[in-house]
Amino acid sequence: MTEGLPAEGCIDIGLSVADGRIASVDIRNHRNHAALVPLIGHSAEDGVRLLTRLYSVCRIAQGLAGAAAVEQAAGLRVGAIQDAARSTLLMAETVLEHASRAALDWPLLLGEPPDVAAVKILRAALADFHRDLYPDGDWMCPGGGRLMVDGKALAGRAMQAGRCLREAVFGGEAPLNPEAWQQWVAGGKTPAARLVAKLRADGLAGFGASLVTALPDLDSGTLDARLAADDGAFAARPDWLGSAHETGPLTRSSNHPLVAAILCEQGAGIEARIAARLVELDLTAQKMQDYLLGLCNDNGSMLTLVTGHGLGIVEAARGRLIHRVELQEGCLARYQILAPTEWNFHPAGALAQGLVGAPAGADPAYRARLLVAALDPCVATRVRVL
Repeated sequence: MTEGLPAEGCIDIGLSVADGRIASVDIRNHRNHAALVPLIGHSAEDGVRLLTRLYSVCRIAQGLAGAAAVEQAAGLRVGAIQDAARSTLLMAETVLEHASRAALDWPLLLGEPPDVAAVKILRAALADFHRDLYPDGDWMCPGGGRLMVDGKALAGRAMQAGRCLREAVFGGEAPLNPEAWQQWVAGGKTPAARLVAKLRADGLAGFGASLVTALPDLDSGTLDARLAADDGAFAARPDWLGSAHETGPLTRSSNHPLVAAILCEQGAGIEARIAARLVELDLTAQKMQDYLLGLCNDNGSMLTLVTGHGLGIVEAARGRLIHRVELQEGCLARYQILAPTEWNFHPAGALAQGLVGAPAGADPAYRARLLVAALDPCVATRVRVL
C-alpha cells in the first residue's frame, strides 16, 4: 500500500478467525491529527500553502479543500475560470492516483513486479500538471492564483498520460460495458485484467461485499456544527445519523452500466470496486481533456483579513474530503480535516463489514489485503491475524 508521511499515519488491521471465517476485525487508525498544529497562527494563504507540504497523498485535493474552506470563511466567491482550472488539477491528480494503484499495488497482489516505468511516465505527465496552469505555484491560493494557461504543454501532458493508460492499465481501449469487460478479463493483457481473472478463479470476485450505504449529501450547517464541537472523536470515527457510510469511486460510479451490472450480480465486492475505479479513471481522463479546451487566463480574487469559519469539500480520488477552518483576523485559529479513509476504514465501515463473517480461506490476511487495496486508503496499512 501507499507509504505515508508522518502527517498521514498508518492503519493496523487485526483479524481473528474461527470456524473457517473471519470472526472479528480490529481497525486501529494511527493518523497523526497533531500534524495540523503547525498551521495555527499562520496567515490563511501561508497556512494552506504549508498544508500542501504536509501531505504527499492527494496533495492537490488537500490544498484545494483548504482554499475552499478559507474562501467560505471569508465570504469570497471564486470565478468560474478558477473553478474550472481547479477541477482540471483535481482530475489530473485523480487519474494519477487511480493509475498508480493499478500499476504499483495490483501487480503485487498477483506476485508480479510493479510497473514502475509506467508510474514514472504518469508522474512526469501529471504530478506537476499545475505548472502549466499556475506558473507561480500559487494554485492553492485562496481566491485563486495567477492563472496562465499553456494549452500546448497541457495537451501534451494529457496525451502522454492517455497513451500510458491505454498501454499499462487497459491494454487497449477501456472496457466500459459488460461484454467488453468480459473479453478484457479473459484476455489478461494487463495486471488489472489478470487480477480480476484471478479473483474469479479463486471465487473472490464478490468477496468483501457489504451493505454499507453511500455517504449522502451532508447538510453543511449540521456538519459545521458537529466539527465545531468535535474533540477529535467525530473526525476519527465519523458517522452520519448514527451510521457509518462509504465514499469513493464505487459510490460515485454505482450507476454506470458496467458497475451496476457487476453490483447486481456480485454485490459491492472487490471486482465491483476495481471496475468502478477503472471506469472513473477512463472517464476522468477524457473529461480532463475536455476541460482543457475551455481554460483561459485569470488573476484570481483578493483575500481580505477576516474572522469567521468555513468548510471546504472536494471529491478526492479516494472519496469526499472535508476541511474546516476558523480564521481570526485573517490567521488560522483552528484547522480540521475529515478524510475519506476515516469513513471507509471506520470500525463499522465498509472494510469491517466486508470482512466480518467472510470465508477466511487458507490465507485470511491476503484476502483482507485484497479488500484494503480495493478500498484504497490514503495511508500505509498493516494486516495481521491475531
